[in-house]
Amino acid sequence: MMGRARSKSRAGWPDNLYPNRDGFKYRHPVTKKETWMGKDKAKAFAAARKLNALLVQGADLAARVLDPGKTVADAIVVFKTDDMPARNWAPKTAENYNSVINRIKNGFGDRDLATLTVQDCASFIRTVTESTRSRQQFRLVLGWILTCGVEEGWLENNPALVTRRYDHKRQRQRLTYELYTKVWNVAPAWLQVAMDLSLLTLLRREDVSYAKFAEYRDGFLWIVPGKTEGSTGVRLKIRLGKSGDELVARARDNVLSPFIVHKLPERTTAKQKRAEGREHHTQLMPDQITRGFQEARDMVGVKGKHAPSFHEIRSLGAALLRQQRGWSEEQVQALLAHSDVDMTRVYLEDHEQPWTEVDVGLVLER
Repeated sequence: MMGRARSKSRAGWPDNLYPNRDGFKYRHPVTKKETWMGKDKAKAFAAARKLNALLVQGADLAARVLDPGKTVADAIVVFKTDDMPARNWAPKTAENYNSVINRIKNGFGDRDLATLTVQDCASFIRTVTESTRSRQQFRLVLGWILTCGVEEGWLENNPALVTRRYDHKRQRQRLTYELYTKVWNVAPAWLQVAMDLSLLTLLRREDVSYAKFAEYRDGFLWIVPGKTEGSTGVRLKIRLGKSGDELVARARDNVLSPFIVHKLPERTTAKQKRAEGREHHTQLMPDQITRGFQEARDMVGVKGKHAPSFHEIRSLGAALLRQQRGWSEEQVQALLAHSDVDMTRVYLEDHEQPWTEVDVGLVLER
């Protein structure tokens, strides 16, 4: 027989423990006899939990057979109903996280929250995947889900938060400015424009592909990043000034196109014109930009599955803003259109850190 439901002011307290003057008292769950437990909160909590284990365990086991407790699957329902909508994930991000959630539900959903331990969570995370990067993602999502269980009062603490953090060592090589310059020198004109546009604005290849001349006005590029459209709704007004004017002037050639990054196709077929998302026959699609960069990169002798991709230009541009302009993480985060600064730090890591100027100004008297 358990004590009454905890009030919000006593959320997380052991059952059958109550405040009493300036200390604590324990009420026997059967006889209702009350016992003074002293003023030390930690000792009172520990004693109450031990007494509950001795006095209530048998009743709990019998009740669980007749009325099963809440499970991880129940916490998943709460998370998807109450938490997920407020996170405003982009469609691709939501798809990735839903995949993780479904695997947690299928492999761990029937676990009783009342008996869930740190070891249970650690064992599941370790066995669900061999990838350290994926293990960290499962740990993160499981932590979100079990937090909902804590907030619903279905378990006292979140065991997933105490499990091992898995550090993922990135394998893809960072793009240095030296390598960027080498690739740029052998790239065709349209790819040079695409590279410089991404470096100056930190735009993704999809946004580079769809950037139009009409969106560049008075030294500013006005753009809604495609990954944030329909989620966070970030709208960027990026001041490029003289660099932007020079880039756009270089992009304007004898090919009539509404897109900044463009070229005449070598051959135009009906199928190419109908390519999904293509608005104009001169438009370079994101995959074409990726392949073009890979070909130019291979030409300078940098090959292999870990060689930097076009996407690494965003990371390089972010690092240059830190090194040359002294931008803060928050400023870089805004331009990258990241929803949290932790993702921005991923982009900035493994680049040389900027020098920090410190004016000591001490006078040493001899």
